[in-house]
Amino acid sequence: MANIYTPDQKHAKRQAIMQAAVELFAHQSYPEITMQQIAEVVGCSKGTTFRYFATKEDLFMSILLEDYRDYFERLLTGLTPTTRLTAADYVDWMTAQTKELIVHHSVLVRLNAIRGPILEGKANMAETVARRNALYAVSRQLGERLVTCTQQLLTRSQFSHLFIVQSAMISGLMNMASLASFNHATLAVSYPDFEIDLVPEAQQQTQFYLTQYLKEFSQK
Repeated sequence: MANIYTPDQKHAKRQAIMQAAVELFAHQSYPEITMQQIAEVVGCSKGTTFRYFATKEDLFMSILLEDYRDYFERLLTGLTPTTRLTAADYVDWMTAQTKELIVHHSVLVRLNAIRGPILEGKANMAETVARRNALYAVSRQLGERLVTCTQQLLTRSQFSHLFIVQSAMISGLMNMASLASFNHATLAVSYPDFEIDLVPEAQQQTQFYLTQYLKEFSQK
């Protein structure tokens, strides 16, 4: 008799597969990771992983979009309708979130860098668009919340757009911060002029960009 899983059991298995992929991606490059490796971490067959995700690209695209959605939802929860932020408070908040993304969500930033050139090549378009729409909906809610919290410092669209700019800056700096390593291995060379202290430099760039942006586009 075929095994019958409840919806909760299926959800738990799907989450376990995604978590295993995240753990491997934290220490390996994307091309090195196989669905067999992921299955071994989960303790299931490779066929099981393919029942939940048709391709490796589908798996990692799901991680990227669903985890980013969850991240935005946590930000939305943290900003209540009664929260009040000045322009300086908003810049400080976004600067703090830059560190949060690098320190606690680096997998998302790395995946974002390979989304277009690698993941979209074999990911299911319909499923990707559906998850992207869900992410966009939460982003719009977060933008609306920031309009309220800042007393209309910027428009909802501007606030939502600035999260994309923030992610792009972090991804670029993270990519260039690894020139003294190759495929997760530290090289026996030094490039002091190329060194990037990722967290403080990303925060500095975020703060500078937002400060200048607000000077030019603030509605107040």
